Amino acid sequence: TFLCHNLSTFFVYVWSKYNEGTMVNMFELVEIKAELLPWIFLAQTFLLEGEIPILDMIGIAFGHIYHHFQTTGLLTSPRFLATWYNNSAMAGWLRKEYKKVTADYQVI
Repeated sequence: TFLCHNLSTFFVYVWSKYNEGTMVNMFELVEIKAELLPWIFLAQTFLLEGEIPILDMIGIAFGHIYHHFQTTGLLTSPRFLATWYNNSAMAGWLRKEYKKVTADYQVI
């Protein structure tokens, strides 16, 4: 359970960076921008649990590092994996199946 909170905060931070400017409805009460969501969750943890939200901070820190490395090009796939993905028949099949599944969740 130690990593669950870190990982969920990491995913929320990365999602919020890729969806900056998107309005998010919080508990049907208020709308906030997506980039504020991890910080709202951090404040919520502090207010409800009454302790310093270390796990939230760790998730945000690693999310920030990941997003920075991803956007600056410092984080890339290994060459053998990229070659397999581009040339393998199995990878082509996986891409086709993935497109079928993700078509159901596209935002219009």
